[in-house]
Amino acid sequence: MTTDNVPRFHKLADNVVAVSGYNGRGIAPGTAFGKVIADYIRGNIGDDEMPLPPTSVSETRFRRLREVAYELGSQAVHLLVTK
Repeated sequence: MTTDNVPRFHKLADNVVAVSGYNGRGIAPGTAFGKVIADYIRGNIGDDEMPLPPTSVSETRFRRLREVAYELGSQAVHLLVTK
């Protein structure tokens, strides 16, 4: 989960990239972004043509607290929907 609900595109090294933070919506955008990443690694497109700007990997503030809040929220919704 990202703080602004936007996935992250990381350049880790030459031809080594990672995308994270789909926030529970990863199947369709992940599939589409996979093709773009392949084109990027092949050199067919540059940084300026990527749908997301490259960002550095950084630690999320209050990560553990956020994890607990998301888990409690999802459990509460699950309890409400299943009753």
